[in-house]
Amino acid sequence: MAVAVFAFVALFLLLISAPVFIAILAPTLLTFELFGPPVPTMALTQQMMQGINKFSLLAIPLFMFAADIISRGEIGVRLLRLVETTVGHLYGGIAITTAVTCALFGAVSGIGQAAIVSIGPIVYPALIRQGYSRGFAAGLILSASTLAMLIPPGVAMILYSLSTTSSVGGVFLAGLSTGLVFMLFLAIYCYTYARVKRVGQQRRASWQERYVALRAAGWSLGLPVIIFGGIYAGTFTPTEAASGACMYALFVEMVVYRKLDLRGLSEATSRSSIVIASLLILLTAGSAMAYFLTLQGVPQIIAGAMGDTGATGFLLSVNLVFLITGMFIDPNSAIIVLTPLFHPIATALGIDPLHLGAVIVFNVAIGMITPPFGINLFVGMATFKLPFDEIAKSVLPFIGIALATLALISYVPIFATWLPRLVGN
Repeated sequence: MAVAVFAFVALFLLLISAPVFIAILAPTLLTFELFGPPVPTMALTQQMMQGINKFSLLAIPLFMFAADIISRGEIGVRLLRLVETTVGHLYGGIAITTAVTCALFGAVSGIGQAAIVSIGPIVYPALIRQGYSRGFAAGLILSASTLAMLIPPGVAMILYSLSTTSSVGGVFLAGLSTGLVFMLFLAIYCYTYARVKRVGQQRRASWQERYVALRAAGWSLGLPVIIFGGIYAGTFTPTEAASGACMYALFVEMVVYRKLDLRGLSEATSRSSIVIASLLILLTAGSAMAYFLTLQGVPQIIAGAMGDTGATGFLLSVNLVFLITGMFIDPNSAIIVLTPLFHPIATALGIDPLHLGAVIVFNVAIGMITPPFGINLFVGMATFKLPFDEIAKSVLPFIGIALATLALISYVPIFATWLPRLVGN
């Protein structure tokens, strides 16, 4: 009865567009009051604070701040030029450039929407000039931006790691494995599309042009080196790498490139602060909800319901739940709320936590570009000044590619875990 009331109130609040943290916290407090068990207010408050009292959690706001700095500067532009001189002469070169650049941007920001608003306005006109349709250009940018969630240091991967106490480095590698597979599929589609439509082939850049682009992007490439090299060489924790990324991005954009002034820095700080505060409030509410559901035995109920389906049926359920959830609420919320319910069942079924993390994060990433409520669709509308119906149609082929990738990593786990196994995580 308590769980039914909780679900009804939470769904009602979501339908009336209440903030997600209210939709989580209000039914939690209500059901505690009505059905118990009696929990002292101080104990519940302490449980909520434990949700954010984690050193590794500091990586999330720091990476978010770094993303805001980068989106206002020159780093993304120079990375784009470097990749363009490398693969621009291939069929679909500029389209492949877009996918690769979004992946690189993900490696230095971890925020998908940042890739849309910073890389999108640069590559969208270039794609149109090369003969690609508006729908293809917009759909590619929106779908490639989801790579930012998979390529380290994706915020969603950190949240999953915190929710399951899995190795952050291992989860990062599983996300990177999945991101590389998806990027390969995107590149194949771009190449095939360009060959069929006979568009998008640029002249081969000279070695001199490639050298100039590499030299211009030298400082930009320092960010992935700091993040990847620091974390995987054991020099930095993810939190220390995030702090280093912020300081490095500030130095490059303000001192080297001089594209960010004090006013821009103030705006980036203000914007990041609002987003970070919202996320921390959500984390505290999610901790209270997880505490309530645990006391009510919900994980055991779900485990019993799925007990006869086996790993195959369980993964299908995970895909359906997270894909649909990702269409309605932001991915961070979905991971915070649902991962604690599914992780114990996956462990009982012998599913690798790193494999589960890749599946969950990729699901919510797809949800962000899935009509009618995927958040990236609305960011794309504002960025490219296109109507919703055109934006929604533009992503359909790419959703098909993403679902094919999802099926592959779900049921052939090695595609998600080959990198962690390679380095011994």
